[in-house]
Amino acid sequence: MVALAYAFLSSLALNFFWLPGNIYANGITGLSQLISTVLKTTQGVTVSIPLLVLVFNLPLLVVSWFKIDREFTVYTIFAVFMTALFMRMIPVVPLTSDPVICAVFGGVLHGISVGITLKSDFSTGGLDIIGIVVRKATGKSIGTVFIIFNLCVQFAAGFLYGWQFAFYSALSVFISGRMVDYVNTKQQKVQVMIVTNQAEYVIGRLHQTLKRGITVINDVEGAFDHQQKKLLVVVVAKKELKQLNEAVNEADAGAFVSVSSGVSTNTAFYEW
Repeated sequence: MVALAYAFLSSLALNFFWLPGNIYANGITGLSQLISTVLKTTQGVTVSIPLLVLVFNLPLLVVSWFKIDREFTVYTIFAVFMTALFMRMIPVVPLTSDPVICAVFGGVLHGISVGITLKSDFSTGGLDIIGIVVRKATGKSIGTVFIIFNLCVQFAAGFLYGWQFAFYSALSVFISGRMVDYVNTKQQKVQVMIVTNQAEYVIGRLHQTLKRGITVINDVEGAFDHQQKKLLVVVVAKKELKQLNEAVNEADAGAFVSVSSGVSTNTAFYEW
């Protein structure tokens, strides 16, 4: 279902907003648009964008098979082929000719579609695969990788066919990249501080549930009752908060839990 949702949303972004607004799409789709335009204007040859999307994805899927995960790649293959099919089936409908509206709504739809696939442990192929490999090697945000790659495509499109649409395309790329990071909560980290007098039980339960490293600060004192407790500090993914709270409540229902967002670390939690 997630793959179908991605295929549908990304095809809507392309055929309802990007193509009618002369906006170049993100990733492999944008590269396919650029090459299709170059071939048509210089050689008079019309090449289907969905076909180019499939052709460019084939070597990247091979990389995914060997460098990421085979189950991950199987789901990604399904997403890629469904996307090409939906791009072919859904007609190009010019809802508006305003390039700003096309850039914003196209970027939002595409960013949501990519984010939900990454959150569900597979990708849409193309630049997603490159982003995951780079993130495993460097720890950089997937959304940041998207922006760098796509700005290169937009620069080439602007140089060849008009800077005004390249700038609108760059805006769409930026919005899409931020939406990916917002929706894909797997790479959003939070720091959790737990004050408890049942530290051993809480630690054991957290290790069973999350298998995360925990820092223990001994002999913390409450200002009102002056009881000696322990402070546990752990960094988890935002989507794991529900599991963490359940584990803490099972071990010590009276524990105090504080959550801080916007945390960065020097190691990655998720690697395919």
